[in-house]
Amino acid sequence: MASQGLGLLAKPYASVGDEFQSVAPTLGGALVLTERVQLLLPDGLMLRYGIGEGEIQNIGGDAARVLQDGSAWWRAREAIDHAHEVQDAGAEYLLTCYRGGSDEEEQALVNALLTLRDHSLAGLGGRQRRMLAGLTSGQTQARVAAEIGVSQAAVSQFVVSKGAALLAAHRLLVVAAATVEAER
Repeated sequence: MASQGLGLLAKPYASVGDEFQSVAPTLGGALVLTERVQLLLPDGLMLRYGIGEGEIQNIGGDAARVLQDGSAWWRAREAIDHAHEVQDAGAEYLLTCYRGGSDEEEQALVNALLTLRDHSLAGLGGRQRRMLAGLTSGQTQARVAAEIGVSQAAVSQFVVSKGAALLAAHRLLVVAAATVEAER
């Protein structure tokens, strides 16, 4: 469900230790994927995400677990290490960092968005995260309500209150990812 409709070049797979990797064709796709994964995790579980832009070379492994190298891999590693450092310094809500190529302004803008997104997601309860997961995957309010066991009015209230900005940001990311993909 997390990778649905993103056109990933490599769907999420377990790599080394407690890590997973994926390859998205666009930055927007990577941002949507990390958002969806976080929303679908069991209550109380949070992961860190490093997003790196650049080249990827497959250097070994098999079809299910490819070992990778390249600038995208190393930038993602740098990003996740930075997220860990920031968390250790007290920003426990920061889960995701991005490292791009040479455009430092883009990198700063993306990381500002991720800081706000991660802080907003950290403030959601488990039921609210499941509502947002359903809504961002295209489910109707009625279906989300039925799956979670709440009224449609409760989902509607979430959509116009705490979930409003997160849903608006999600829609913008999906449009941006689709636009970039269509231009390729």
